[in-house]
Amino acid sequence: MKKFFLPLLALLCLVLPARAAGFYDLPADHWAQEEIRRAVDAGVVNGYGDGSFQPGRDVTAAQFCAMLSRSFLAEEFAAAKEGTYQAMEACLPVLKGTSVEKTWRDLGKRWDRYVNEPLSRYDMAQILYNLVLEKDALQETIQLSTTDIADWTEIPDGCHTAVFTCWGMGLLKGQANGRFAGEDSLNRAQASVIWSRLDALFNGPREIPADPDEGVEVQEMPAFGLQGEETVQEMMNRVNRETPLCKEGRLPNGKTRSGENIAGLLELVKQGCPDGTVWSDTVRYDYRAPQFSPTHGCLAFGLAVSDFVFGEETPVTQHRRLPDLAVGDVVYIRFDNVERVLVLTGVDREEGTYTACELEKNGKVDWDQWGPLSGLVDAGDFTTVFRRWR
Repeated sequence: MKKFFLPLLALLCLVLPARAAGFYDLPADHWAQEEIRRAVDAGVVNGYGDGSFQPGRDVTAAQFCAMLSRSFLAEEFAAAKEGTYQAMEACLPVLKGTSVEKTWRDLGKRWDRYVNEPLSRYDMAQILYNLVLEKDALQETIQLSTTDIADWTEIPDGCHTAVFTCWGMGLLKGQANGRFAGEDSLNRAQASVIWSRLDALFNGPREIPADPDEGVEVQEMPAFGLQGEETVQEMMNRVNRETPLCKEGRLPNGKTRSGENIAGLLELVKQGCPDGTVWSDTVRYDYRAPQFSPTHGCLAFGLAVSDFVFGEETPVTQHRRLPDLAVGDVVYIRFDNVERVLVLTGVDREEGTYTACELEKNGKVDWDQWGPLSGLVDAGDFTTVFRRWR
């Protein structure tokens, strides 16, 4: 397959750090990496479409109830009314005594947007305490003194039992300064750790599935950018020649075709073709694929990036199924004299948004594009998707 490419700025070499569970923002030495991996493997928490986990992002009542109902309240979930708040309905018995339940009652037993607010540590402790009672898993003896909790006297009436029990059982521990800090919120990493502790308490130790990328010899990828005095054609010839051949179900670097690994290779492209890289239709570099007519311009750029990420021998499919977009897809939009290409770097179905590297006709590379998925769907009559991995 013969391909040529557009002018690029000089490449900045990138050495990616080791990552836990495949997420680019989760280093292998992250304090909660093992628990996060357990929660991800169990399907109770997911990463985001851009390949991130966002461990520091606040957890809401709705999100935590979804985690609990998927794992520990399956019967209650099945019996609850289907809909947006099914997980909340399933968790009603364990929400007793929380501000979430109080607001629900104050609103006439109606759920609303307040369930998407960050969950406080006080409410988290009460939920965990209620769940432990529900599962008849309360420890008979707890080795803890109230003097071990630095802010014990500041804890509101009604919260002492839940805080003491959860701290003593090791489900929800205090902060480094010995305070419980109940008004603070919890983040996604902490929620994953708590879920892991609950799972071990109710179900015993869980065996961690083998990492499909563990032990794999990662192949070195060529520099995606101009090197020295080489021309663009020479650069693309080099990239195509040096990109390793893919093994079945894997990317050129040897890793599995997961969204996180695809995002990692797109990061390499970004280093070689950063924001502001000038691109022009006046210099044409044709891209030829067996099942497509010759392309040029911004579409040639998008397909060349796709080749780098997925391997040029990986078959290309062309479709218009916009609701099924995935990381790495090349979205080509053409209407009258307007021409755009989006290389998707993230798809967040929960939020209904996407992130992308965008190129417009006679424009510049922009890695900070984002928008609603509905916007792409609305442009469906003028949009084509090129896909390599599903």
